[in-house]
Amino acid sequence: MPSQISCPVPEVDTALSPYINSRQETLRIRGLLARHLATHLESGQPNVHEIQHLNSQCPQNIAAVKSSAPEIKKNRLGYLRAAQAKLAAQERHAQLQSSLSDLRTRHYAEAPAQPEAVYDDEVTRGYMSLLRQRSRFAELQVIQTSLDKLLESHPVPIPKDPKIMVKDGIGEQPDLPAERLELPSQDREVEDWVFGLKKEVLETRASMDRANSAREGAQDENRGGEFELRQQVYALNSAREELVGWVEGELAKMNEESEFLEDASPVKKWVTADTPVDASLVDTKIRDSYCQYTTSRAALIEVFDATDRSINTTQPSDVQREGLSKVPQETIVSKVTIASILPHIPHLMRTSDNERSLLQQTVYLQVQLSSASEETKDSLSRLSKESHLLPSSDKGLTAWGKTARQAEAATEEFVTEILQESQNEVKTLDTIVNLSSLQSKVLAFR
Repeated sequence: MPSQISCPVPEVDTALSPYINSRQETLRIRGLLARHLATHLESGQPNVHEIQHLNSQCPQNIAAVKSSAPEIKKNRLGYLRAAQAKLAAQERHAQLQSSLSDLRTRHYAEAPAQPEAVYDDEVTRGYMSLLRQRSRFAELQVIQTSLDKLLESHPVPIPKDPKIMVKDGIGEQPDLPAERLELPSQDREVEDWVFGLKKEVLETRASMDRANSAREGAQDENRGGEFELRQQVYALNSAREELVGWVEGELAKMNEESEFLEDASPVKKWVTADTPVDASLVDTKIRDSYCQYTTSRAALIEVFDATDRSINTTQPSDVQREGLSKVPQETIVSKVTIASILPHIPHLMRTSDNERSLLQQTVYLQVQLSSASEETKDSLSRLSKESHLLPSSDKGLTAWGKTARQAEAATEEFVTEILQESQNEVKTLDTIVNLSSLQSKVLAFR
């Protein structure tokens, strides 16, 4: 007899050694089991010695089983009774099948020969389907009663309707405001105001167009006036040169009338002349010449001012030009100061245009701000009527700000709680990972 082969793994051999027997011991145990099973069967039944150790149930042809054995209890006894009931049902089924076959053969034998008779197979099939449906209906009733019992013992919470949940959570929706009777009249008033506003806008636009056209015409005239101004400056320079030439000619004539040209020089007279010079006479002559020069210059400046004013008006007549020479000297001096403003007129016009454009921009921005504020108020009033966060009476920005801060605080608290839970879970996972790594290290050392 070959010796027993041991397992190459010592740990496995040690763990399975109590359950591994030799061949002789195994055959002895199987024989004992077969004899034990044979003792539970009633005597007088055939094929008792055919029971082998591998049979897991009673043979099909053995119906009588001893139920008085003390070892047969509970589940084993129920199993044996079920086997007996199954065998009885099979015998009953065989009897019914044999009786049915006898009835069929008898019916065919007793029925007269009718070759034209044709059995209605459709009726038979309908009857069979009806029987099957009745059996299925009975099964469904059994299943339905079982489900009803389960629901009664363990009721399932039915989810509520979302509308009911919202109503339970935040209450009913506020009613819409009642329509006012003055609404049609207000609409008519608003339409009248809008029509008047459009009319004013059109009139303002027309006046603005007229002002722009007038400004463009004035600019064109100013361009033509600049050309005339250059001509006037050229004329004044020419008059100045002529005046200087006239003064020099008069001085030359005064020197030529004296008998001795050398002694006519004022320097030589002051040096060599024995007769005293009258200083008052010389001063008077100089003052008269200077007054004549200033008078002619003031007249020329007055003519220049008159030509400048004639750009937007008609040209002055000859009578007016003659009257200009009779204007007092004080008035001429005051108008000379006015003439000094002429170089600054383009800058002043540019400044006025900028001021006008800034005023238009300011008016436009004010209109935009007022319309935006009206839209904001309308939106807030509509939101206060539709929203459930605030009562319908609160329409200010402060109430919305408080509500927004409260909602933000609640959201932040919720998020912090979730983050804290996540951090705790992460810490727990880290602890589990560390313990697992330590355990693996300890097992590796073992």
